[in-house]
Amino acid sequence: MVADANVELPAIIARAQAGDESAFGELYARYARYILRYMYVRTREPELAQDLTQEVFIRVIKGIGGLQYRGEKMFLGWLYTIAGNVLIGQTRRRQLSVSSLSDSADVTDPRGQEAVSSLFERLSLQHAIAQLTVEQQHVLILKFFGDMTNQEIAATIGKTEGAVKALQHRAIQALQQILDREPSETLMVRAIGGADAS
Repeated sequence: MVADANVELPAIIARAQAGDESAFGELYARYARYILRYMYVRTREPELAQDLTQEVFIRVIKGIGGLQYRGEKMFLGWLYTIAGNVLIGQTRRRQLSVSSLSDSADVTDPRGQEAVSSLFERLSLQHAIAQLTVEQQHVLILKFFGDMTNQEIAATIGKTEGAVKALQHRAIQALQQILDREPSETLMVRAIGGADAS
């Protein structure tokens, strides 16, 4: 769950919008752990998750001036939207890096092969998620990492609750199709689909 609603949050955001550095520190102290958890779940790399979390809050500093505060969950939804965009950018950068690896690279250590295999499995899932529409990605992020109800998601993205459910359903179906040839990842998507039904 997100931090308890606090009457001070609108004031902290207003101070941050006015350029108060201490206000940014307070926002980071309150919410960085949620973004860090999301990044770690998606990357399984502690250092990378920390780096991406820092990047999210750099974007928060740059973008908070245009934010209209409409409640804590909506604010957290905004943070997760930024986090999703940062992760998409990281996935694209990593795909370029992986595609530039030498074809003649000789991996002889079995543990090394396992590590490479694990890397490609994670990249495969991230690549699949990146192929979803921006709206589909946004809805999944808010649902499974923002801990938001369909009603709260609908209010955040300006759609009806029925439209949110439809987006979730289509997103999960799309992931299943993209990952059809990768059984272990497909099982993960089906598990998410089960959570969606609850």
